[in-house]
Amino acid sequence: MILTFFSQNDIIFSVLLDTEKRESKMESNLIHSKLKMKGKNVEWLANEMTAYGQPISASTIYKKLKGEVVFKASDIKLISQLLDFNNEEIMTIFFSELVSKKTHISVERIVMNEKKY
Repeated sequence: MILTFFSQNDIIFSVLLDTEKRESKMESNLIHSKLKMKGKNVEWLANEMTAYGQPISASTIYKKLKGEVVFKASDIKLISQLLDFNNEEIMTIFFSELVSKKTHISVERIVMNEKKY
């Protein structure tokens, strides 16, 4: 299990509690579904994020969706805005392991004190 903590400086700290291969419990299929519903793809998402001041490549997004790289809070916020995710969808997509264990974290804490996009 990986526990992820957010700081006010938008840095994510991950703690690997298992010595096995790191796995993401993120529901990345829901991001792909939302992109498809909007007629968009990961390349579009990378271009939009870059246009909003968060330079990122499509390959980096794919790595994050596979769980090879951790999403930063600013990534989560901007993706949520670009794809119109509500708080429940954010929790389900990015924090499904926490939600499934009935552990609650505040989405407001993730997105507070960041610039408005």
